[in-house]
Amino acid sequence: MASLIIWLAGILLEALILFRGFRNATLAKYPFFYSYIASSLAGNVLLYVRYKIAPESYLEWYWGVQFVTLILGYGIILEILKHVLSPYPGAEKFARMAGISVFVVIFCFAVAYPFLLGEWSQAGTEVELERDLRTVQAMFLFGLLGVISYYRIAIGKNMKGMILAYGLYIATSLASLAVRSYAYSFDAAWSTIEPFSYLVSVSIWLTALWSYHPSPVPALAIRLETDYEDLVSRTQTMMGAVRSHFAKAARP
Repeated sequence: MASLIIWLAGILLEALILFRGFRNATLAKYPFFYSYIASSLAGNVLLYVRYKIAPESYLEWYWGVQFVTLILGYGIILEILKHVLSPYPGAEKFARMAGISVFVVIFCFAVAYPFLLGEWSQAGTEVELERDLRTVQAMFLFGLLGVISYYRIAIGKNMKGMILAYGLYIATSLASLAVRSYAYSFDAAWSTIEPFSYLVSVSIWLTALWSYHPSPVPALAIRLETDYEDLVSRTQTMMGAVRSHFAKAARP
């Protein structure tokens, strides 16, 4: 009963977030974020209907919806990177391409892994895929927080709420998935913990995104872009030296 109430409350809050996004014209400002919320809302409504009509098929539908929202969750990471690092296009491009590349590698490995393994469990593979992708998301959020702290980048209320809520949800999901990997009896508790953590997250999002608060434009340039350009220059020099070395070695 408690899980059902939490579930319905989450659906209501997701609808309110979309409504406020339409009213305060932030849908266009954060398209990846609102796409995630819209897909999560549609998925939760679909799951609720399936749960009422055919409870025996709920888990099969659940993993399909979870997979879609998990993929779209990477949009929130890209949204955060885009708005926090927008004054520093070089660093933002590098972080975005790194995030996409790591995601593609892990996703392709997860898809191919069951075929290479031969014998596999669908539920186990799905849990492992979610755990791996959540871990990458956590690493990027943690790294971004390190950059924000080190360079003292000022961020607005919208981004603070987006980072806090998604970070909380990822941390809770990773903890739950880790326990479930060793104790399947934890599934009953997980069915309450997971939706409750998401309910807390959407509550934070609703509050933080009630109105538009962009990140302030830095009054003074910081070292982030300069450090990035220096890194690129050193990397290009090093790669040029390596190519030159191999070219000389290849000559007869």
